[in-house]
Amino acid sequence: MRNDIQLNGWHISASGAIGDPFLESVFFTGNGRMGLRGYPALRPEPRPVDTGLFLAGFFDVYKAGLTDFVNLPTPVWEIVALNGQAARPAGIALDLDLSCGKLATSYSLSMGDAEVSVVEERLFPLGNPALVLQRSRFACTGGAGALTVDSGVELSCRNQPVPDDQVKQNDEQLCYIQAGEPQFFAEGFAVELETKATGLTAHYHTAFHAAGFDIQGPIPSENGAGLRIEARIKAGDTFTIEKLTAITTSRDHDPMLAPLPLNWTFDELERENKELWAKKWEMAGITIEGDADAQTAIRYIIYQLIVNCSARDDTVSIGARGLTHTRYKGCYFWDTDLFMLPFYLYTDPQAARSLSQFRINTLPQAKAHAQKMNGTGARYPWMVAFDGTEQCETWDIGCSEIHVTADVAFALGQYMEVTRDKDLFLNGGAEVLVETARFWISRYTPESGTGLVNLLFCKGPDEYCGITSNNLFTNMMVQHNLDLAIRAADALARLDREQYHRLGLTPGEQEDWARLCRSIKLPKDSASGHWRTDDTFHLLEPVDPKSLKAGDEASYHQVCFDRLQRYKVVKQADVLLLMTRLPERFSTAERLAAWEDFEPLCLHDSTLSFASHALFAAQNGLMERAEGYFRKALFLDLRDIMGNTGKEGLHMAGFGETWQTVVFGFAGLHFVDGEPRLKPCLPVGWERLAFTFQYQNRAFFVDIEANGITHITRKE
Repeated sequence: MRNDIQLNGWHISASGAIGDPFLESVFFTGNGRMGLRGYPALRPEPRPVDTGLFLAGFFDVYKAGLTDFVNLPTPVWEIVALNGQAARPAGIALDLDLSCGKLATSYSLSMGDAEVSVVEERLFPLGNPALVLQRSRFACTGGAGALTVDSGVELSCRNQPVPDDQVKQNDEQLCYIQAGEPQFFAEGFAVELETKATGLTAHYHTAFHAAGFDIQGPIPSENGAGLRIEARIKAGDTFTIEKLTAITTSRDHDPMLAPLPLNWTFDELERENKELWAKKWEMAGITIEGDADAQTAIRYIIYQLIVNCSARDDTVSIGARGLTHTRYKGCYFWDTDLFMLPFYLYTDPQAARSLSQFRINTLPQAKAHAQKMNGTGARYPWMVAFDGTEQCETWDIGCSEIHVTADVAFALGQYMEVTRDKDLFLNGGAEVLVETARFWISRYTPESGTGLVNLLFCKGPDEYCGITSNNLFTNMMVQHNLDLAIRAADALARLDREQYHRLGLTPGEQEDWARLCRSIKLPKDSASGHWRTDDTFHLLEPVDPKSLKAGDEASYHQVCFDRLQRYKVVKQADVLLLMTRLPERFSTAERLAAWEDFEPLCLHDSTLSFASHALFAAQNGLMERAEGYFRKALFLDLRDIMGNTGKEGLHMAGFGETWQTVVFGFAGLHFVDGEPRLKPCLPVGWERLAFTFQYQNRAFFVDIEANGITHITRKE
């Protein structure tokens, strides 16, 4: 656990050493299309694996059939020399302005009697997602001499593929990029890159403004391409380098992308960026009065959700670690559909549409995957990336975590309800619901003589229950999927008869779905009447969860996965998660009984777990427990609660579920007959909670005070 991040209103700040992976994760900045970890531009030695740029959708082949998220060359790269000697800072100070996404990094350099203080600033302008804007300010605070700055694009980037198995380490470094010869201009340069296997190309065009410096020409470096800039300095002198890089690629889809502007200044681009961010915060911001740390932390979460989503590109989704790390090879999971999508649904419908369209775009691959697995319809892979095919290297996980297909349908159903997007429904959305329903027809096994069916060889969100049958979460989500498909077919029969027939729909098939829905077994304990996780969880060996771990680090660092599969423990919310997504299917007594049954058994070995438990507790009146879990979820990365933020990047799904805890838990936002309602329960110390959300093409403002006064007002 770390406590060195300072929270102050719209800012987070910290001091530390260069190369601290925790700080570099936390101080990630970006614009949704691309982003950078929080390393400084100044690097006395190359760090090819740890420094780079991540761009949504940029993958190359790791090994046959599998891709990796490419660690691209970074334009944030400087080598500084004082009086001919490489300068090395003793430490750095970082400050991230969440209101506009500007990261400032400060440090001091000295060589002989020459002393220079440096402030690096960077931001990713929202108005043109192709741009990375930087400014370095050098102030001579003592002595005199020669200051040399080599600035450009570091080309020595490498990937170190991370195994799916979380306890394995890999030291292999791979280079996925080949760079062309840089082309130099009077005050800038350009360089072309290409991935070796997928053939994706990227064009970097960089321009400089170097007030007080002399541009000497290309730098003599094998590690990068750029310009050498020099100046004579003395005490009291101040010099500034402004640097703007436009990165365009062969896979670009965002209509806001534009080339490097001819006339630009840092101040003007920063001003424009602040205006755009102000509009973002007006729609996505949350106000918490009475808890200053919670206010800054929720702003940090919202900021990271915004800058890790390429909102106008429907050919990509959001990886488990967003753009902050190559963990899981940058792949997309159910995390996006169940945990992140609601944030965008209620704050940025365009982003939600792109994420939903991504699942529609990859329907052909899902159908091929179902066929490969001897099924019908569409079965969505557990992990997807570059081309929508299965990327999971662990055969049992990839084959058994089939709930992802129902999760995709659930998310699409949410999207339709919240947006009323008829166009998306008629152009692929309905087809996804139909084809996923067809998959379930082929996946269940009839039980002889009962008229019921079993879901065999499955694993729910828990992941520690071993391979089982009739996982409750999966079975109820499948029933929801089937219901959505029946309603979608009815709608097509009314709205688009041509598509209804083209998809081969018939009333008989719809009745088959309804019959399957009625036949699915839902496990319950015969003595107590309580819901069970699945058919075998109650058979597992009881164990005290406290004996398996100390603190909040995952237990699999001490206990092997094989043993964990046979203990009666829960990795993360499973039944409880289901009850937050389909609460109408359970009585209050059933929900509270499930909490008593499963919460004490949970190891919280997933970064999703704290937030899901907080949400459940808040929705069910367990406020003391809700607040405890919420604090862990809220500061999961800012305090490195589980000890994996530095080595794995930021946990995007945890961010999404924490946002849901505030909005659907503490505010109690829900809908009755298409109208918003509140059932608030504010944490102790909170004086006020306020936010804006969008629902069915209307914007609403929520204002909740601790004294019980609540308002929902329509915004024009």
